[in-house]
Amino acid sequence: MTNEAIATQHRPHDVSRWLRHLGTWRAHARWLFPDKALDALEAAIRDSEKAHRCEIRLVIEAAMPLAAVWRGHTCRQRAVHLFRQLGVAHTSERTGILLYINIADHDIELIADKGVDARVSPRTWDTVVARMSAGFRDERYVQSVLDALNTLRDIARESLPAHAGAAPDNALTDRPLMI
Repeated sequence: MTNEAIATQHRPHDVSRWLRHLGTWRAHARWLFPDKALDALEAAIRDSEKAHRCEIRLVIEAAMPLAAVWRGHTCRQRAVHLFRQLGVAHTSERTGILLYINIADHDIELIADKGVDARVSPRTWDTVVARMSAGFRDERYVQSVLDALNTLRDIARESLPAHAGAAPDNALTDRPLMI
């Protein structure tokens, strides 16, 4: 197990983390990402997907289910679960990308399916998350996500450009999911 993997693991029965998730309501996420912001993020995803063959799904979660927190599940584990559950893992070319934000844990996870992940270095994904995290620290939440989506558009356009003359597949909704 790498040092990074050890650092991101949570202990089961972490009471302070459980209380943090208990006290972080969907209203917190709505305050950071109001409807107008969600509209802008949706438009950015829709416009982005015209230039490439990837499917981008944005999930903003105020707090994980308390049972999962109590068992010590990480945000990475939650993101992988949502990646599968929301169908991001089932796109035709295996080019789904999930951008997951957890408000309670102040965590961002980026999961890319093997069709796109094989063409992009892990460092590139890490850079997207690091820039977004820096923006969050500066309390530039919506702009940081918009910047990340623009970067993902550029990465996807370079790795998997849209087929000339073909309409985008758009197998997944472009609307950010607030949970």
